[in-house]
Amino acid sequence: MSPTATHTSPSEASIAVLAAADGLFYARGIAGVGMAEVRDASGVSLRRLYGLYPSKRELVAAWLNDRHVRWMQWFTDAVARLSADGVPPLLATFDAIAEWVHSPGYRGCAFLNAIAETTEIDDTHRAIVAAHKRDLVAHLVSLAAADPSSPAWLPDAIGVLIDGAIVQTAVFGSDAPIAAARAAAAQLMNGHS
Repeated sequence: MSPTATHTSPSEASIAVLAAADGLFYARGIAGVGMAEVRDASGVSLRRLYGLYPSKRELVAAWLNDRHVRWMQWFTDAVARLSADGVPPLLATFDAIAEWVHSPGYRGCAFLNAIAETTEIDDTHRAIVAAHKRDLVAHLVSLAAADPSSPAWLPDAIGVLIDGAIVQTAVFGSDAPIAAARAAAAQLMNGHS
């Protein structure tokens, strides 16, 4: 055990554990990572790790909640930045996703990846993933509100296009699905009036 781990406050230890879990779970999947690996990557003792998260399932839930907060913050900030130059905010969502897919270690949506690991997740995890996707659509609703003539279904449709583009980009290793989804979103936005 390192001296740092011994003297780490609970919040510092939790931050270290969640950062390690994020890197490991996102890169290798939930099933591919054991608690000892999270311990090693975080520098937090196994005893401390289990004191914070008594089971891997509890750690996965905490990781999903933490990732949700961080991803939504990044996403809303990126969309605001990209739409500041006059790009319609709903289309800027695709520009933000295009930036994300070019970041090192991109492996698609952590939430969709997690939901696919049916033996590793439970109803608590599914509820966190569903809440993440609902919050994404709620943000899209707020972006669509700028155009009062937008149909009520538009944010849901954009959400489906975003998720489909994220999945196909990860599968094909190309950002072409994002361009296709953005073009489809533009057609939906132009065709509703």
